[in-house]
Amino acid sequence: MKTLLLAVALFVVSFVYASPDTPPHGPFKLQLLDELKLTDEQQEQFKKISFDVQKKQIELRSKLATARLELRRLMDADTPDKAAIEKKFNEIAATQTAMKMNRYNGWLEKNKVLTPEQQKIWKKALFHHLNAPRKHLRALHDGMPARMNRHPMMRRNQP
Repeated sequence: MKTLLLAVALFVVSFVYASPDTPPHGPFKLQLLDELKLTDEQQEQFKKISFDVQKKQIELRSKLATARLELRRLMDADTPDKAAIEKKFNEIAATQTAMKMNRYNGWLEKNKVLTPEQQKIWKKALFHHLNAPRKHLRALHDGMPARMNRHPMMRRNQP
């Protein structure tokens, strides 16, 4: 049962962080693009970089979904193979890391397109995005059944 809860928690957290877009998201992104005052050429380069990042994210999400499906099969076995399950968890973690690095590499590529003044605004936006409260995670957490909220992995900022 604990293994199942851990798998569900891992799935939920990874799903939330596996966004197909590059940071920052939402209305803040539109405001940032206005503030950067990109030239037409920069806008085109941003679009190309975003396309490439999103395309790679699709491939990685597919790989992640397949690995999760395979993990489920391993865990459902009559006699689960601990080594195989651990290997699959490591594969899932590596894929999630690759997704994060793909988004970050996209951010770096966009940063190269910018002037030094624009880079200051861009960097400030990245730190804002990384330090912004995760409202969608809180909403997800608050919507979980009470028994899952009591699980140590699902508590937020509680001792």
